Amino acid sequence: MRDLRELEERFLRALQRPHGSPPDAEVVRIVESRAPLDSAARIDIYAHMYCSRIIGSLLEDFPAVSRVLGADAFDALAHAYLAAHPSTHASLRHAGAHLPAFLAELPADEVPRFVPDLARLEWAQLEVFDAADCTLLTLADLQAIAPEEWSTLRLRLAPAVRVLAVAWPVHAYADGAVDVPPPQPAETTLRVWRKGFGVFVSAPDEIERRGLRVLQAGRSFGALCEELAKTLDDQSAAETAAGLVVRWIEDELLAREE
Repeated sequence: MRDLRELEERFLRALQRPHGSPPDAEVVRIVESRAPLDSAARIDIYAHMYCSRIIGSLLEDFPAVSRVLGADAFDALAHAYLAAHPSTHASLRHAGAHLPAFLAELPADEVPRFVPDLARLEWAQLEVFDAADCTLLTLADLQAIAPEEWSTLRLRLAPAVRVLAVAWPVHAYADGAVDVPPPQPAETTLRVWRKGFGVFVSAPDEIERRGLRVLQAGRSFGALCEELAKTLDDQSAAETAAGLVVRWIEDELLAREE
């Protein structure tokens, strides 16, 4: 072994190796045997602890996925996931970043088809919980804007908001529900956001979905009115747009322009 860094890297790979495979022979040679355990068995203790801690973190981050699959199936899936996507970040917070995409690649007989979207939802909930704070747009800010300037008001999503387009209405699982029947496929938009210290999920109606697309693009209040005017008369479009902005402010979705 040439240096300490190489030793550390090889020992880490021995901990991250696929479940059930033998450890690096060179690492086994260096680790001292102590009865009743040989070198490989002593390495396996650390490998088991390392893997168990990450899988425990995945259980915390994806509780609904775990409930749907069952404890044993989730454990087996987590081992396969970690073999394909070893943890590379110092924080366990990032360990599950690739799990939704990993689930989507599995055959339907291994994972129900709605589970990848459920994992996407749970990951979005984590993201908004950890997202950076910002100065939020308030109703007082709106009241300070002259009516003639409303059309140019730029609408910006706060960092603690995600808008998901999913193929399954998985939001029924969002609040920790257990006895939820498997959903039927249906193209669904989900709004995931943080308000105060809580994380919330809703499935917006068609009007709000169209408004959210404008909001995601960072466009103006005038553009929002134009979008809604495609199916509403001008007055109704303006009133509906104003109602959406007030709702978004109350839900703490909008960031204030600095």
